[in-house]
Amino acid sequence: MKKTLVIVLCAVLVLAVIGTGLGIHFGYSKKYDETKTYTVETNGGPLQVAVISDLQLPDTDDKTTHQYASFEQTLTMLKNKGIDALIIGGDFTDIGSKKAWKTFKEIYDNVMGKDEKPIPLYILGNHDYWLSNFVECWEIPTPATMQKRFTKYTGELPYSHKIINGYHFICWSSSNGSYDKCNTNTQWVRDELDKAVADDPNKPIFVITHLNPMNTVYGSDEWGNKDIADVLKDYSQVISISGHSHYSILDERSIWQSSFTAFTTQSLDYIELEPGKFNGSVPKDACGDSIADDVPACLYMEIEKDKVTVNRLEANTGAALKEPWILSAPFGKKKSLTVYSDKRADSNLPPVMPDIKEAYIKDIVDAEDKMHKSISFAAASDDDFVHSYRICFKDESNKYIRFDETDYSGAPVLYNQNGDIVSEDGTASPITDLLYFSDFVVGLDHMAGTVELRLPANYPQDAKYVEITAIDSWGAESESVLCVLR
Repeated sequence: MKKTLVIVLCAVLVLAVIGTGLGIHFGYSKKYDETKTYTVETNGGPLQVAVISDLQLPDTDDKTTHQYASFEQTLTMLKNKGIDALIIGGDFTDIGSKKAWKTFKEIYDNVMGKDEKPIPLYILGNHDYWLSNFVECWEIPTPATMQKRFTKYTGELPYSHKIINGYHFICWSSSNGSYDKCNTNTQWVRDELDKAVADDPNKPIFVITHLNPMNTVYGSDEWGNKDIADVLKDYSQVISISGHSHYSILDERSIWQSSFTAFTTQSLDYIELEPGKFNGSVPKDACGDSIADDVPACLYMEIEKDKVTVNRLEANTGAALKEPWILSAPFGKKKSLTVYSDKRADSNLPPVMPDIKEAYIKDIVDAEDKMHKSISFAAASDDDFVHSYRICFKDESNKYIRFDETDYSGAPVLYNQNGDIVSEDGTASPITDLLYFSDFVVGLDHMAGTVELRLPANYPQDAKYVEITAIDSWGAESESVLCVLR
């Protein structure tokens, strides 16, 4: 390759990377759709709107992937159930490749066939702006390129405002593949919200974003976006619908009310939770196998004049996961914004550990035929579900035993002087507590009566006792039990 051509390609690539980071769109002017109005015949029933997100279809032609099956089964279930509109909250794809987008179109067309299609309410997520590195795919993922691709395969523009049977739906796509600077076109959203309020100040306004508004729903402290929250807090009628975090909608913190209403949906791919637990933010069982993709979930809204019923469904089957959330009129008034506020924690009851005296250590073999130790004990109970457990080892004098922290594979966890985890040139941190997620992500009806957890390779084998505490999703803790190790 000639030197001049190499220089030109490198310059283009550098500009593209800078443009992607800054959200520069290189001439894609057709991003905002005009407001469109639809009338759907519901035969006196509610308007039915499904909510799915984070399909994350991979860059492959393979039709046997988990993601392919999950989207196909979910879409089939929703079609059979009946939907007037379909919200897809971003991350259609894993890396925005043509193969992934073709897979989306193939599944959608095969399932829907020639039947009447639901009204699309689609947005881009951060993954839809990503591609493999330039040398592998020979494409430069500028925001404009990826937005055009979204439009090509969905028929939708990144930003739209649709009125369905008098209800306003504002689709606010991520503007690029970042997290904190991807929803900066706030004036357009405010203008559209003002139009909706002027049309009818007593109706809910549905705003669809990929990222959660910061510090609202479960996961938004880790994955939320401040720009979204700063806009929506000024519009109490808003019902915010988001995805992105992959956090479980079995957790009641997945809906939130204060200055407005927000709820999040779950990924069709896998569950991810907050960091800090030994069995990982994508939870594993004691043998190291993921349990995070067993129960993909979605939402199914029934919108009526006096209420919005939000059903939580097992995505592939349509089975109800828990009781629905019900948002009641008067929408946007203080009275209607208290049902799902953080004050729910005040009436929450802590878990209860059974009166057990022993816990059991045994040998287990993981999926790679490696030997590990696990601990098992009778599960705690709760008025909702046990979210996690804390275990501490004690010696014969009932004193806590400290040992160096390791990860799930047994490698030491190292920290630098700032307290950040590093891969090398750090120091180990002695700990006494081990935190684990329970198995709630497999579905509340499938939680085991006996808890089994993998132990670190360096757990104190001379420990006499283990102290076990159950914790629910609101952070309430059970009374601890002290068990003899067997």
